[in-house]
Amino acid sequence: MGVSELTVMVLVYSGIMIFFLVPFKKHQSKKIKRSITFKESLLHITFHKKALLALLLISFLLVAIWYGSEQEVYHFNVHSGYPPINSDSKAIFYMCALLGYTVILYLVLALWISLNILKRRIE
Repeated sequence: MGVSELTVMVLVYSGIMIFFLVPFKKHQSKKIKRSITFKESLLHITFHKKALLALLLISFLLVAIWYGSEQEVYHFNVHSGYPPINSDSKAIFYMCALLGYTVILYLVLALWISLNILKRRIE
């Protein structure tokens, strides 16, 4: 897979995850007398209806990566004439990379939301 293809896939995935993780309803920070914390921001973006769609997307992608890798190995083993191979480590690496990128995206998004709420409170 080329760099341009990977870049497009990352941009599309990031856009979809940001859409699913940012709630429609703004956090009611004007009613709260104290400043919002990062932990509260994490809870705010985790527990809303669209976050379930993000969880379903991650689950679907993990299953697709696993079964796609298994089918690739099966196809190679059946049609190549070479000794059988096993490339589970490649699929596990891709799955861990997807989960790691998702966690980083989630944390950056929570930090961005909490900083925006704090900035609005200061103004």
